[in-house]
Amino acid sequence: MTARSRAAALFPGVAVLRRYERGWWRPDLMAGLTVGAMLIPQSMAYAELAGLPPEYGFYAVLGPLVVYALAGTSRHLGVGPEPGTAILAATGVATIAGGDPMRYAALMAALALVVAGMCLLGAAARLGFIASVLSKPVLVGYITGVGLTLLSSQVAAFTGVAIEADTFFPRLVEFVHELRGIDAATLGVGAGTLAVVLGLRKLSPKLLGALIGVAAATILVWALSSGQPLVPVVGTVPEGLPTLGMPDVSLADVGRLLPVAGGIVLVGFTDNVLTARSIAGRHGYSIEPNQELVALGLTNLTSGLSQGFPVSSSASRTVVPASLGSKTQVVSIVAAAVVVATLLFLSGVLAQIPRAALAAVIIAAALAIIDIPGYRSLWQVSRQEALLAVVAAFGVLVFNVLIGVLVAVSLSIIAALGRMARPHDAVLGDYPAVDGWVEVDAYPQAVPEPGLLVYRFDAPLFFLNADRFRTRVEEALEENPGVEEWLVLDFEGVGTLDATALDTLSELLERLARIRIGLVAVARANDDVVSRLRRADLLEPTGTLRNYATINAAVRAYRQHRRSD
Repeated sequence: MTARSRAAALFPGVAVLRRYERGWWRPDLMAGLTVGAMLIPQSMAYAELAGLPPEYGFYAVLGPLVVYALAGTSRHLGVGPEPGTAILAATGVATIAGGDPMRYAALMAALALVVAGMCLLGAAARLGFIASVLSKPVLVGYITGVGLTLLSSQVAAFTGVAIEADTFFPRLVEFVHELRGIDAATLGVGAGTLAVVLGLRKLSPKLLGALIGVAAATILVWALSSGQPLVPVVGTVPEGLPTLGMPDVSLADVGRLLPVAGGIVLVGFTDNVLTARSIAGRHGYSIEPNQELVALGLTNLTSGLSQGFPVSSSASRTVVPASLGSKTQVVSIVAAAVVVATLLFLSGVLAQIPRAALAAVIIAAALAIIDIPGYRSLWQVSRQEALLAVVAAFGVLVFNVLIGVLVAVSLSIIAALGRMARPHDAVLGDYPAVDGWVEVDAYPQAVPEPGLLVYRFDAPLFFLNADRFRTRVEEALEENPGVEEWLVLDFEGVGTLDATALDTLSELLERLARIRIGLVAVARANDDVVSRLRRADLLEPTGTLRNYATINAAVRAYRQHRRSD
């Protein structure tokens, strides 16, 4: 591979920009200005959520916007600070920083670099498939837990009540006990801003509700204040762009950041791919997961080097440009220019923003990600999966977001293993109306062949389910009417076999020979399965197991055998 082709593979966005059409400029420009305006309050709010001064939100978005435009495969994904990633990072770093603000900021930047390293190593190992690790029920539950955690984290800034607890339920209890400490002015500013954001989201989604709400609150507080602000405000915001450099942390610090970084990679990458795919499918292009892992790594690399913190993507900043007709990632470049202009010329205005207004922005984001329709959908489809979602949510609420990630991943793995351990299986019968063999339980018209049992097992056959496979075959032979002479195992759903499965199959063949099953065959097995059966000496001529390409071929052989007897 030449240097040019390697660069093209690393930066697929460049190819899109090279084919840029003049007619795309207007929608891309308008969408970019809109996203840039959205980023002003969101970046500041999510930086505070991460436990950092508001300006760090801008530091965390400048590089990622430009880098993703070049390295990402989505033309619409809105990268940058995101509430779930911010609170997950804050949860992990707070336990290491020891209350030192300078060390906290350095650790946050270092965490972004560790996330970057994990992503790039994962991409080199072709681990893009990890986007599928979190199942829908677990993801719904995890996101709900994050949303409720976000809500509880903003109670103090939104109401003026001093709260020291750092998890959901203790915060709730403390708030109830301290209701007398609510500051009317702070609550009024926060509630008013939230009403504007939610109202505009419902009445006119294309309007920048967060920006309008925060701007209105800032103007109101400034107009009513006489010297001293009426409510707590952001305060001094340094002018200028961030300086580039490596954070001052030790190798031991990096080791302690690894578990937090792993959680951020898993959750952030999953969210990126799901969000990007939801938009790409509607606009006629595709997402390449492994390249998205590269892009997530590079965006976090630039954030860490710019004194930022770990970043991911925002669903709202992805949907808005798509709804405005944007065509390419030029949107991100224009948005970056808006952020640069804000840092250079509007730092004085940013300093007057009420903290309660930023809290309202976070609360609005939290309300948006609490997926009540998702629970309804799960309940209709599978109550077991709905319960799984509830458990995942409680994992986040009872412990913290990092442990919630571990709970979510563990539940996903347990659920997957459970399905593989007890997969669907069926006895098949001949159904001439559909010209094939179908499940006799689902199609009462299907007729089993006298003397022949056709059994299907719908999962890879390995150590976790091998005993169940043997048990279910023996039960099917006992329950099926008549005396079976042949047993045909439909292996279309058995993608692979491990050593345990081969041993179990060998033992089953010996057992079936003792109960006078004349012949056992497999049908529709793939080449890998057939090869493993042959190497284990289970297939004829060295073994007793016969192989047929189709069920019908096996049935014809059985019928011919019956006629010849």
